[in-house]
Amino acid sequence: MMVTGPFKIFIMLPILIVLAFGLAAGIILVIKLCSKGRWAAVTMAFVLLAMLGAAFVLILGHRTVSHGPEISVNSAPAPSEETAASIWLPGIEDEFEADVYSSRLSAVRSLGLRIAEPIRQVFGRTPPSTIILFQGAHDRELVEEFGRAVDRGFPDTKWKIAPETVGLQNDEVGIRLDLVKVQTHPAPWLSDSENQMTSGTMRASVLATEKQASVGADFVDKPWVEDFSGFSNTRPKRQFIIARSAESCVTEAEANHQAIQDACAQVGKMLGRALPRLSGKPMSFVSQVNSDDLLEGGFILDRFVQSFKGTAGPIWRQSLLIDASAEKLTQLAQRKEGFARAAKTTWARMFFSILGLLMLITVVYAFLNAATKGYYAWSLRIAGIVLALVVIIFLLV
Repeated sequence: MMVTGPFKIFIMLPILIVLAFGLAAGIILVIKLCSKGRWAAVTMAFVLLAMLGAAFVLILGHRTVSHGPEISVNSAPAPSEETAASIWLPGIEDEFEADVYSSRLSAVRSLGLRIAEPIRQVFGRTPPSTIILFQGAHDRELVEEFGRAVDRGFPDTKWKIAPETVGLQNDEVGIRLDLVKVQTHPAPWLSDSENQMTSGTMRASVLATEKQASVGADFVDKPWVEDFSGFSNTRPKRQFIIARSAESCVTEAEANHQAIQDACAQVGKMLGRALPRLSGKPMSFVSQVNSDDLLEGGFILDRFVQSFKGTAGPIWRQSLLIDASAEKLTQLAQRKEGFARAAKTTWARMFFSILGLLMLITVVYAFLNAATKGYYAWSLRIAGIVLALVVIIFLLV
């Protein structure tokens, strides 16, 4: 465990006392060995430079390493609609193939837009006269969405829905939708264990008289991504917000950082607006909200990470579902208030520690000045001032 703050001061205090006496005695000894004043001044200069160098080495050696950037609300504004439009436009999934989709409907739409290549594999370059979509056990809305997407690739070809598999003519192809690799998971935005979300793969199989080809698309049900307004309206007693990555990202980590940054900015602004109303007094400590506040406070209910196949490599984006209820904001305010009190206590202890060390240096100076009968008073004063500065810098950094 790394020791920081006032505890480091108290642990290092005996060492600093010994160093203070040792450095002062060493300076007096060096000065006495130099018979001429100019050599004493030169020697003193070298000694002071050495002291400063040692102090900076100690400062760098004891500097606490930060494990994550603290995101400032003032420096990290929430992305505007214009900023986020390029990566979050509704038609982006129609332009690029994604690794996962936020619903069965969007996965089926993607399959319909990419079904042209499997049709060519089984039917050749000449488009079929009719495309028959087998509904099977799927909702008709799902099959119709697929048909509308197919119509964009084959505008001159008729398509129709058949309830079951039927015989195909030589100029027809049939397409069957299958749901495979189905898994169920508890929905993280619901407390009831009976409410679950589904993930899996939608597969479109193209059937001709003698050939077959298929294409698939993975999905995970995220209704808050697909239709946030409808998602929020069905849960009027809860307060949700969505945080998103602001730009097209080349790595998943970059998309995650941007989404967290947006979440910190939005939660910070909501906290600043809500706390005066909840507590009756303004809170000055809410200007900083970081990722630890969100994670430890349980603000992030769910996340959706998606990548697209770009021409120069994958393009990533991420969105977060944030619980912005009054209860969560109040808990965060209490957490920040506790940190503010701890910071004030730390600064107070540090002030009294510095004051005590300055008094110690003064006592050492008085003792050595009396021992040398005031002959090296100015040299001791310079050494004391430099030593005091070194100690203050060491404790503050």
